[in-house]
Amino acid sequence: MLNKEQKDQFSSLRVELIDLNILACFYIRKLNRLGYLFQKTTRHYILEEFTSLRYMENGLILHLTNLDDDSSTFSFRKILKATNKTIIDQGAIKELKSDFDSFRRNVNYLKVQHRNNRIAHLNYSKDLNIDEFLNFDKLIKPLIDEANRIGDKLWGEKIEYRFKLGTYEGILNFREIFETLKTDLNGQKDFV
Repeated sequence: MLNKEQKDQFSSLRVELIDLNILACFYIRKLNRLGYLFQKTTRHYILEEFTSLRYMENGLILHLTNLDDDSSTFSFRKILKATNKTIIDQGAIKELKSDFDSFRRNVNYLKVQHRNNRIAHLNYSKDLNIDEFLNFDKLIKPLIDEANRIGDKLWGEKIEYRFKLGTYEGILNFREIFETLKTDLNGQKDFV
């Protein structure tokens, strides 16, 4: 849907989506390792993990809500303004606007309650406990899925990022890994 010039202009949105998928993969990997860590490590280490998880969750929230900002170059809103002038097919524009409006509605709770109140302004009546996290499977993952679908539609292809971990470990495709993510606090039985 975006032309080459627009893809270059909005390349930071593509990077934002890639970063979001990578962070989600490592966040769930850490979260799913907690059951093992409670059995095999110290309370100090658990506290470090909780702190890391909090900042990773904040990162997921910030990446998702950045996609809904009105002015940044990694925002669906900014892309809508730019494509309104270049895409001739009004049906495609209408569909894109519907996708963006849906994302805006769906991300609003995260934006207001967690980004604005909790992360940005520390203006909240009740803080999440250090060991209390948002429901990834029901709240965060569906928003990432929606953002991925919109990004894929804009780029006209599936946005992926692959990383060669090593000769024996193979290649990590973070988008494929993301698609199978599910929270299971006892899902990982070791550090690897």
